[in-house]
Amino acid sequence: MDPLLDSAPCGFVTVADDGTMLEVNTTLASLLGYTRFELQGWHLQKILPPGGRIFYQTHVFPMLRMHGAVDELYVTLRTRDGESIPMLTNGARRDEVSHFVFVRMIQRHEYEAQLLEARRLAEQASAAKAKFLSMMSHDLRTPLTAITGNVSLLAAGVHGPVSGEQADVLGRIRNAAGELLRMLEDILNFAQLESGRVQVRISDVRVSDALARAESLVRLRLEESGLAFSTDCDGAVLRADPDRLQQILLNLLSNAIKFTPPGGRVSVSCARDGERARLRVQDSGIGIPSDQLQRVFEPFVQLEVDQRGVGLGLAISRELARAMGGELSAESAPGEGAAFILELPAR
Repeated sequence: MDPLLDSAPCGFVTVADDGTMLEVNTTLASLLGYTRFELQGWHLQKILPPGGRIFYQTHVFPMLRMHGAVDELYVTLRTRDGESIPMLTNGARRDEVSHFVFVRMIQRHEYEAQLLEARRLAEQASAAKAKFLSMMSHDLRTPLTAITGNVSLLAAGVHGPVSGEQADVLGRIRNAAGELLRMLEDILNFAQLESGRVQVRISDVRVSDALARAESLVRLRLEESGLAFSTDCDGAVLRADPDRLQQILLNLLSNAIKFTPPGGRVSVSCARDGERARLRVQDSGIGIPSDQLQRVFEPFVQLEVDQRGVGLGLAISRELARAMGGELSAESAPGEGAAFILELPAR
């Protein structure tokens, strides 16, 4: 036998059609507690347990005769001491002689067990993180809601007259609390998405109606920022969850307003492509570097160091789009504004 084959890290044996082992390498013989010369000339049954002998006679050898090869069969070999060793074997038959390669399965079992354990721990950690984020968001939202409610009462003069300076301070408190509530809502949505607890209810949605609702919520911010706003989506109908579509539109419009300087513009247009529709939110803002276009969809990513928020809006929007059978992508160049394209099934 070739020295390299004799000392190979896997077992090797050649077997005549009558079951006689013609050659056995040292690797396999040593694993089974024999010398190679002890096994040569013996019947293959010597290293097979009773069940393995039946399997060889009824399955392995007939397959070799019909097809000339067998691949990745799980077998058990028996040592001199009667111990069973799980093996993976490949075999080929040429000129009435079969050649088998054996690889020990213990390491594979251990590796698979390690992978399964790692997966279990990862899923456990993910579930714990989602539960923590959900609980934290809920527990923090309760006192913040009380803060905004009481600030509104103070600003309305329920507890006495309020001067102009005091009203300005109360307004800043209310805005800051509102920003915190939006952050917590993003964290809660993200936790629900990660845990798979977000459900979508698909129905026909007129884009013009969805845009009108979204515009009403950001109209004041558009005016305060001095931005022009236009839409061109008459007649477009999407198959989407109305509430989730509204959430995505608000995220995209809020981003456009945030990163567009005064005097700029924000527009929304629609285009049909077969059974899909593309809704494009375009701004004339600072733009996004091409090497950062995919990063903006990663959780907790903020490209601007002074940006407010937790960096979850776009990550949540993309996952919601995918949950509705769609996709969210971005196009941009620095200084030329950014466009976010929401693609969804069309009616």
